Amino acid sequence: MLSLAALSQPCSSRFAAALASSLRPTFRPFSSSRQVRQEKAAQPQTPATEHVELRAPATYISESHDPWFNLSYEDWLLRNTPHDQPVLFLYRNFPCVNPWKETTPRKLHEAGTPLVRRRSGGGTVYHDLGNTNFSIILPRLLFTRAHGAELVARAVSGSAYKIVQHRAYHHGTMLISSSLSELGKSLRSSSPGIETKGIASFPSPVTTLNAYRPSAQPHPIKHDDFTDAVIHEFGRVYAGKDKPMQTIETDEGRVREFKVWNGVKELKSWEWTFGQTPEFSNDFEGDLSFGKVSVSLTSRHALLTSITFHLSPSFTFSTADTQTHQAFLDALALSLVGRRYETLDGAESPEGDWEEDPKWMELAAEVIAWLRHTM
Repeated sequence: MLSLAALSQPCSSRFAAALASSLRPTFRPFSSSRQVRQEKAAQPQTPATEHVELRAPATYISESHDPWFNLSYEDWLLRNTPHDQPVLFLYRNFPCVNPWKETTPRKLHEAGTPLVRRRSGGGTVYHDLGNTNFSIILPRLLFTRAHGAELVARAVSGSAYKIVQHRAYHHGTMLISSSLSELGKSLRSSSPGIETKGIASFPSPVTTLNAYRPSAQPHPIKHDDFTDAVIHEFGRVYAGKDKPMQTIETDEGRVREFKVWNGVKELKSWEWTFGQTPEFSNDFEGDLSFGKVSVSLTSRHALLTSITFHLSPSFTFSTADTQTHQAFLDALALSLVGRRYETLDGAESPEGDWEEDPKWMELAAEVIAWLRHTM
């Protein structure tokens, strides 16, 4: 496994050897993406390059920091580059978070940090300009998770994997100089009661490459140091005298493929960002003007599918008052089913005898504001 000390020497022979080891392919054919998740540590195999004839490799470097553009272009490369061509894609994003249990979208919005959902799935990830993204796109027969498994120790890198027909990729992130304090704020949920059926993120100790830079090395590791080393090793593994590697720089102004821009539009849509969220439940309670209220709700595809309020008995209310307020909460709950989780778009006072009573309208507004703030 590559040590962090080695990463403090970008482009050194020690770094190159370790990175080359992580890039070297093994022959492991498989027929479904499920096996990618279940695959155990790869056993020593004959290098697949002896079995598969490859085209000259290509490296794409994005000069854009727009996360939606970069993720859409990454997916376009996966689906449209020749299936027998090794491709390396390198990019950085402006601060953004990829969801749901580990984040609070409302707080991200208040901080001006976009919530971006990548196509490869995986756990929650924080991006900023100190976090370099790399994607290694290969013929499906060459692909194993081991390609990136030894890139780093601890959590200076996070990974995700995806397979499309004859192509597969390993997507990784390298924390070079990210703001760990901002990372911690962005990946902290205000809803500890959430239980989800989705794949959970497992928090890991997080560090950066520069945190392990020897005192004898005066200059911090930079994005270009890391990308130069990765490009060098990628070319050493896949290029040759008769197959020189091509390097292409790109950004929004140079890309005309309509599929890329359609992808950007889709990635920015509510339906993509939230509309495919797995089912989850959330339980919480709070003190409102009329008493302590506990809530149990479930959501699927970011829409409320059920919600139940329970009003705790209070010495300030008679039994009749408690029953009336509980009936009001029950009616309000019915009116909220089908609303978008988090925003409760279109939520109004519940229909019934109280819908034109200013008192109940005011209480409905109080409950809805509390839900929006707490969920």
